[in-house]
Amino acid sequence: MKKILILISMVATLCFAESAPHTHDGFFLNLALGFGYQSFEYSGNTALVPDLEAKGVASEFDIKLGGRIAPNTLLHATLAGVSNGEDLEVSSTRGSYSTSEKSESMSFLGIGLTYYLPINVFLSGSIGLASFNLQDNGDDGNIEGSTEEGLGFQVAVGKEWWVSDNWGLGVSAAFTYGSAEDKHDAGDASAYGINIMFSATFN
Repeated sequence: MKKILILISMVATLCFAESAPHTHDGFFLNLALGFGYQSFEYSGNTALVPDLEAKGVASEFDIKLGGRIAPNTLLHATLAGVSNGEDLEVSSTRGSYSTSEKSESMSFLGIGLTYYLPINVFLSGSIGLASFNLQDNGDDGNIEGSTEEGLGFQVAVGKEWWVSDNWGLGVSAAFTYGSAEDKHDAGDASAYGINIMFSATFN
């Protein structure tokens, strides 16, 4: 985490360069929100720890902040969150059941590059740390917790249209993956999400 924060500080020093209209240089800020599909799995290490699974509709938000390092090339910090909206499937030696009172989310913090082609189509990739949180929305409180930070990455491809000298609106497809160990070494979590993102970019 410390190394990523240092990289974010380095990126921040790039954010005050002057930028010409309709060019990808200087300060870079991308805000994106979308929806799609996520597959989440948690495997318990012992028979006493249940296996968890949630697959289906999910939502995602992204924030990218950085600056130009080469023509049409932006170095940035990437913050993303993916939340699963499906019922959680619980499997254990006592049996299996489905519950809507639990919610799972994945967080990602990394460093990445975005490259723009002359037609304003972009390719983006980030690598960093991913973690998971399981929230109990009911009264029983028997399934709740979080993981350590593990490996995560995100890749995306999209298209933007200029709407002012420095603002662009766009749409993209993003693939986000993460895996991490339980904080108590009780199991391992992993997930991937495929989402359609709608974005606003200042550059």
